[in-house]
Parts: sequence; structure tokens; C-alpha cells
Amino acid sequence: MPFLEVVSPRGSRRITLGEATLTIGRHADNALVLPDAQASRHHCIIEPFDHGFRLRDLDSSNGTRLNSRPVHEEMLDNGDVVRIGSTELRYIDPEQQSPHKRPDTPDFSSVFEEDESDDLLSQVTLDVDLSTEVLDAQTHYERRLREIINAAPEKPFDEHDISLVDCRGVTVHQATSASLDTGSDDDPGEAIRAYRLMLLACFRARATDLHLEPRLDNASVRMRVDGYMLTAVEISMTIYKRILGVVKVLCELDTSQKNIVQDGHFSVAVKGRRVDYRVSLTPSMQGQKLVVRVLDSSHAPSRLHELGLIPWMYERLRTVATKDAGLLLVCGPTGCGKTTTLYSCLREINVEARNAVTIEDPVEYYLEGCTQIPIDHKQQATFVNILRSVLRQDPDVIFVGEVRDTETATVAMQAAMTGHLVYTTVHSKNSIGAIFRLLDLGVEGYLVANALNLILAQRLVRTLCDNCKKPVKPTPTQNMRMGAQLEGVPEIFAPTGCKRCLRTGYVGRRAIFELLEVNNAIRDLILKAPSIQGIREIAEQGLFVTLEQYGYHLVAQGGTSFEEIERVSGTD
Repeated sequence: MPFLEVVSPRGSRRITLGEATLTIGRHADNALVLPDAQASRHHCIIEPFDHGFRLRDLDSSNGTRLNSRPVHEEMLDNGDVVRIGSTELRYIDPEQQSPHKRPDTPDFSSVFEEDESDDLLSQVTLDVDLSTEVLDAQTHYERRLREIINAAPEKPFDEHDISLVDCRGVTVHQATSASLDTGSDDDPGEAIRAYRLMLLACFRARATDLHLEPRLDNASVRMRVDGYMLTAVEISMTIYKRILGVVKVLCELDTSQKNIVQDGHFSVAVKGRRVDYRVSLTPSMQGQKLVVRVLDSSHAPSRLHELGLIPWMYERLRTVATKDAGLLLVCGPTGCGKTTTLYSCLREINVEARNAVTIEDPVEYYLEGCTQIPIDHKQQATFVNILRSVLRQDPDVIFVGEVRDTETATVAMQAAMTGHLVYTTVHSKNSIGAIFRLLDLGVEGYLVANALNLILAQRLVRTLCDNCKKPVKPTPTQNMRMGAQLEGVPEIFAPTGCKRCLRTGYVGRRAIFELLEVNNAIRDLILKAPSIQGIREIAEQGLFVTLEQYGYHLVAQGGTSFEEIERVSGTD
């Protein structure tokens, strides 16, 4: 029998759904009364409809949200979350084995056992004492986090194996046994346990960022998974403030300061390996917002052959990446994997036989045998100042983290022309646009033309979950967009959503590439009258695949969806 799990700041209980309509609102004549200022007097209803249950908003002033998006009328699927002000209604149907989840509405719900003691006809009011039915706050958030944790197919360790290490490398909270790891909402140890669970959820879900955001009466915990923000759980302000204190101690930040920007770092030791975290605290209307960047390289490719390049791209990239001199430029937006790609190129070099130096802000990966220098603006250690200094230390290979200004770009290109191999990155839309980005920075045309050897543009696209992806027939428009080379593909795949992929339809990401080899014809054009169309025409005379074309081949192979390539690559 379907039921609702009703969770509010005042308590929680379960309501079995039957043939009667469940009316919800602030007025006392509703079957479910919500003592919430954000709820309307008659807010919405959940009613039997077409062998299921339908949610219908009654033109409420603040609206009704289904899986974080506003809706007026929609059928409910197993695991759907209805949000009304600070109250959450979770729809559970134990008999619905294969819910038709919406790909863009991830949630982390599980199916609970039905409670036959609840009855829809008994009116529910959440402002009375529900001590016999209120779920403990600890149990509530822990259950949600464990749904994420247990959904992962691989479970090499649990929260008891996580040791918290402060910014000086001192282990502050040692890994514990399950029998010793206890606590209550009022115990400081509970905050450490809750934080360990959140970090473990990030490990299992492959999250790159953890967000803890204070609200009016609670705090929201969200994670960025495969580039998307997913709401994990809500916790009480008591636990949130204690977690904030734990993080500040780990980063050695002033715990008394609450209205200033604070930055720090700490690390975690687990099963013989170490993972670093960067912390940012920013004041907001409800208090400090905490964002933790996860610097876990275990899921990132480490060698060039692991990037998934097509064979001719791999050969040309490796040839340039191992030369004695030249300039390899990787471009794309923030977070598209440029640094990962260039570190994969660095690992192709014998750093024992060549002097390799990296200049980064900050250093993201550790590479043994390579001199790695972080930027420090307070000490005037900028990209251009360090680069000039490094050039006096007999370098063979120089990795400049990013070209941000004319001086850095000019010195890097001069280094490439005087017998050094230079890797660097720039923000641009595509490989051809990178040339104009350098010219726009004020770099002389002759430097751009003579220094550049290879430009690699890239984006990250989500890969479909093999457990739940479904075959679909491509539409005529999709066939036309994919071009003549892929026309006639009998089927492509679309996301569905299952427990393993956290209802998103995707698991993990991979890069798509566009490689432009700067030949003499392109150099002549840069020196004379560079134009996007002119460079493209020259490039297409040889081997040249755009980001879109690369992505469509991945669609044809069943690696990702057509919509994902359209979203990421854009159109010219």
C-alpha cells in the first residue's frame, strides 16, 4: 500500500494512502495540517488517479515543489519528494518495482516497510506532541546518507576507516571501530560522525564538492556529482554548527569569526591513502556557508591512453607532448579537465632525464620527480614572476597552470621558441577560439604563429548508466544533426534513472576533444588576416573533428545521450 513519510522540523510520521483524497494546508479542516507560514490555507491535494496517485497544487501562494522543481499537477512515482515550505512529503510505493523516474530529478530515497497502523482518515496535525512517532534527527539524516552510500556497487571502506587530518598533517580524529562510534545530537562526537558520513557519501557518489548551506530553520547538504548539484539531506542547525566547528579546527581557522570569508584545507587518511580537501567559508543571510572541494584523483585518468582519445588524436598529442620544444595549449571552461590532461602528458615524459617544472594556482596533483611551485600573490609569486625565475634554472619542460595576462602569455611563448617544451591552458570556447583569445590578450601575432604547435579543446560529458540506459530510435532531427557519417544509426541510448546512478541516469564523466594542429598554412593566415572561417577551412583539409562531431560518435557508441552532447558542446 502506498504511503507518505512526512518530515518537518517538528517531527515525522507516516500516512497510508487509501481511496480518500488527502488535503494538505494550513487550515484546520485539512486532513494534513501544516503549521507553516509558507503553506497556504488550502495548499495542495494528493488524490487517487489512474491506478496511482496524483499531486495537484491548489494555486498556493508559494507553490508546491516536486523533486526541487515547481509543479501544478503531476503523477507521483516511487521515491518522489514533495516540498511545502519546510515540510517534506516522501511518496513511497513498495509495490512499484521499476519506477519511471524523471532523468532530471534525482533523489536518494529508499523503500520502507509499510506501517498498517496509520490511517488516512485520522487527521494529522504536526504541531502536537508526536513523541511516540517522531524519528530521531540523527536517524533521519543518517538514513538518507546511507542510501547514497549503499547505492555504490563498490564499498572498499566505511566511515569508521576515515581519519581526519588537520592542515599541519596531524591526525585529529583517528579512525574508530563501529562499537565506539556513538553519540547524540547534543554530543560533539555526533558532529564528527555526521561529517564522516558526509565525506563517505562523497567518496561513494564520486562527488567533487560538498555544500553545507544554512537555511531559516535547518541546513541543506548538497553534493556536486558529475557536474550537477544534488540535494542529499537536511540537518538541524545544531549539528550544522558543530560540523562548522569541526572543520574550522581541522583548518585552524578562527572559530569566533562568523561574518568574514575564511579559507583553509585539511585531509583524510583512509586505507593507506590520503585525500586532500579545500575549504571555503562565506557569510550569508542565515550564517556561514561551507563549501568543501574534494581533491580525489582516484577517479581521474592518470595516463594519456586513459583519456579515451581516438587513435590519430592520441598519436599527434603524444608526439607533441614529448618533443624537446614547442607549445601545447589546452583550452576549455573551468572544471573541464585541462589540468588532468596536461598531467597525463607530463607522465609521458621521463622526468628523471629531463628537468620538469610546474607553476600552478594551486598545485592539484603530486608528481614525483617534478618540481611543483604554487602561486602566492601575497609574496609577489605570480605566474610571470615565477616563470621568469624558472627560465634561469635550466628547465626542459614547463607547465604554466593558466595564461591570464599578456606578460605570462608572451614569456611562455618566448620560452617555447627558445628551446623549451611548454604546456599551458587558456579559457576559450574551442580550439580556433583559443588563437583569438591569445591575440585578444595582446600577444603579438608573430609569437602566436611561431610558438603554437597543437591546440586541444575539451569538455566533460556525463556517461550513461549501463544499469538503466534504454535504447531509443533517433529522430530525423537528431540524424540530421549527427551528420551523414552517422546517419542511419538504428538506435541511440537515453537516461532512465536507477538507485545505482542516484536517479540521474548517468554515472561518471569522460572528455570529448577537438584537436587543431597548427601548420604552416594556419601560421601564414595568423600573420596576415586571421579569421575563424579561414582557419576552419584550412583545418578541415586535414584531420579535424569538432567537439560536437566527437560527441556524436560517442552517442552512436552508446556512451552518452544526444541531449548531453547538445548541452555541453553547444552550437556554432
